[in-house]
Amino acid sequence: MTIAPGIHEMEERDLSWAELVMGVFIHVHDGIIITDRQGRIVEVNNAFCTITGYSRDEVLGRSPRFLQSGTHDADFYAAMWRTLLANGVWRGEITNRHKNGRSVVELLTISAVHGSNGRTISYIGTFTDITPLKAQQRELERLAYFDALTGLPNRRMLMDRLRQMLAWAERSARSVAVCYLDIDGFKAINDGQGHHAGDRILIEVAHRLEKALRKGDTVARLGGDEFVLLLAEVNAVDDVCGMLERILAGVKQPIGGAPAAALSASIGMTVFPADPADAETLLHHADQAMYRAKNAGPGRYCLYDVGITTAPASANRPPAP
Repeated sequence: MTIAPGIHEMEERDLSWAELVMGVFIHVHDGIIITDRQGRIVEVNNAFCTITGYSRDEVLGRSPRFLQSGTHDADFYAAMWRTLLANGVWRGEITNRHKNGRSVVELLTISAVHGSNGRTISYIGTFTDITPLKAQQRELERLAYFDALTGLPNRRMLMDRLRQMLAWAERSARSVAVCYLDIDGFKAINDGQGHHAGDRILIEVAHRLEKALRKGDTVARLGGDEFVLLLAEVNAVDDVCGMLERILAGVKQPIGGAPAAALSASIGMTVFPADPADAETLLHHADQAMYRAKNAGPGRYCLYDVGITTAPASANRPPAP
């Protein structure tokens, strides 16, 4: 590959190599910062000023440290300089601070420039603002693990947490309760009052469930009107039953224009390790128990019977008061 034809063309247009380089420096969309050997800024380009919010006059002679956001600790910068001194280049993501105070995530490359004697004479940093890309990435991660309507963990995160809780329960010889909650008659409410009213009910129920749980517990939405509660450090089934009664009573409270009598829930529960199943099976058992409760009438909860392989016709718990 040769660059000679390009040079000849530049000469024909009376464009010098220095002028070409300066044109690239000025108009490129990546930020460029040049420092001397001591790390003092000697030049920046227009993109640097656009990305950071600082003018050229405001930064000349300063150390780039003033751009630090406080996101990274001293070890981060120490590792950066070790790599730069050893290899002559460092590449990575870094979070700096814009002049207006907001954080800017940058994809940064720092290169050492060496003189004819091999000594470092300056450093050049080139960087791209990837803040919008990182925000989009976080949103995709949120959608992958959280329910878009309620903001609760979705099934994927639920199963991850349940497996972690089961591993913890085995190590610590403690119990974990898996509770499957379904809103009674929700389809009729959703069809009769409209999806907007249905969404409002789901959001409020999610909020009430979150408030009812303890630190370390989890509530997730599987979809529709189905929620799952993971209760850690269960000491006795009666303790869980008391919590479920309070949850069912809370769900009965009026939500917006929904009549109190029209809103109730059914809950099925199983407890590990009394039910020594894996995560998926525990969820299925809690679902079975929920249908037992629902078949017995609205506003009930039911404990899964490990000795029964098929769901019987009635629940073994009365309605919550």
